[in-house]
Amino acid sequence: MGAAIFAGQSKPREPRMRHLTAAVLSALVIAAVPAHAASLGGMGQAIFGNGFNFSKANLEKAPVKTIEVGKLKVQLQRTKLKDLQKAFGGTIQSDGDGAGRADWICYGTEGANVWFISNALGGYEFVMMVAAEAGKPAKSCDAAPAEFAVPDFGIPGLGAASADLKSTFGAASGNKVAYRSDRPGGYSDIAQYIGYTLKGGKVSGIGVGETSVPTAH
Repeated sequence: MGAAIFAGQSKPREPRMRHLTAAVLSALVIAAVPAHAASLGGMGQAIFGNGFNFSKANLEKAPVKTIEVGKLKVQLQRTKLKDLQKAFGGTIQSDGDGAGRADWICYGTEGANVWFISNALGGYEFVMMVAAEAGKPAKSCDAAPAEFAVPDFGIPGLGAASADLKSTFGAASGNKVAYRSDRPGGYSDIAQYIGYTLKGGKVSGIGVGETSVPTAH
């Protein structure tokens, strides 16, 4: 999950094991730690920082499997920021320190800005979060090349109606909607979280991420 969501997280002992303490799990609210990556901006900052409350799992299954970005298939916790850079160019940016540090690469298109974000749990290397927000290209993002496409998460995305969220997830209310699912992941469970922002009943922003949490048993 976003570095700011879990307080007190430590560096993983193994490259792909991203563990958190039980105390951290009990504080599974994004506002637990202020995000320091202020220059991250937009929906990228919202999913990394303190924009949503993912304190409880409210989905039975993780709905996002593979995120399609043009011809590139992105998998959370497996795809590297350098894979995005190799495919689409751009600059890997970094800001903050400790739990508040974020490393990311951002692309701006004519209709949206898209962030691919890593944090301490991803070793500042693996993509832990992907976010997209409708709007004009941000100055802080690299211009997206022709082969880039706004991510297809396999779930309702930018422009979808609140009714689409209800039919997909079973519930949706307000201008900010949060979903979370937990699944077994070996030495630890994996929490997948999804945050939506809506304007005029339409999705204006979406962010998806994953992190590891202590097993419940």
